[in-house]
Amino acid sequence: MNSDNLVSVFQFILLLFLQAFLLSNMNFFGFINPNLYLLFIIVYRLDGNTTLLIILGFLLGLFLDLLTQGSGGHTIATLTIAYLRPYIAKFSFGVNNDIPMGMLKGSLLSQRLLYLSMLIFVHHLILFTVIYLSFENIITIIKNTFFTSVFTFLMAYFSMGLFKEKK
Repeated sequence: MNSDNLVSVFQFILLLFLQAFLLSNMNFFGFINPNLYLLFIIVYRLDGNTTLLIILGFLLGLFLDLLTQGSGGHTIATLTIAYLRPYIAKFSFGVNNDIPMGMLKGSLLSQRLLYLSMLIFVHHLILFTVIYLSFENIITIIKNTFFTSVFTFLMAYFSMGLFKEKK
C-alpha cells in the first residue's frame, strides 16, 4: 500500500466521521447543513481508478446514511457524482483533465471553481430531490439545493488547504 492509498484511506475516514458526528448536527439558519464529505470525491486523483472511486463513493454515502439514519439520499447522490465525475472533470478542465491532482494544483482557478461548483450542485440537487421526492416540495428542493450548495462550496474551497501536497 503506497502513501497515496494511505492518505486516501485517512481522508475517507476523517471526512466520514467529521460529517456524521459534527457537520450533520449543524443547521445554519435552520436548514443549511454543510456536506464537507464531498471533498473526498472532489480531491480524488483525476487519473485514479474510476471503478474504485464509484465503489468508494457508494460506501461513503452508505456509511453516512447508516451513521446518520438517513433515507438513502446520500448514497444515491454520492454514487451519482462519483459516476459523473470523469465527465464533469473533462468538461471543466478540458485538455488538462489528465493532470493527476488538477483540483489542487496545475490548473486554472476558473477551471477548479467550475469543477467544484458543478459537483456540489449536482450532488445537492440529487440529495434534496431524493429526500423530499415530491412536486409539492419543488420550492423547498430548489431553496435547499441553492443555499446548501453555496455554503458547502465556501467551506470546501477554504478547506482545500488541508489536502494540498507539501512542496
